[in-house]
Amino acid sequence: MVDPSIPIETEEMPESRHAATDPQKCRDMAEKYDWTLLRVEKTGDRILKVNCVFAGETEFPNYTPED
Repeated sequence: MVDPSIPIETEEMPESRHAATDPQKCRDMAEKYDWTLLRVEKTGDRILKVNCVFAGETEFPNYTPED
């Protein structure tokens, strides 16, 4: 029986992924940009070893001036 007090995900929540060299970099990104880190996934790549999975749509700020 399903417990009605536990929400069931009926719609997929939006997530964003950004690759990093290690899990600490994911935590650093979350803190720096005020993003919610959901989990860290291994990639199997030897340089970018993890994917940082964040809640919602995330983009890095554009620090270059526009002409």
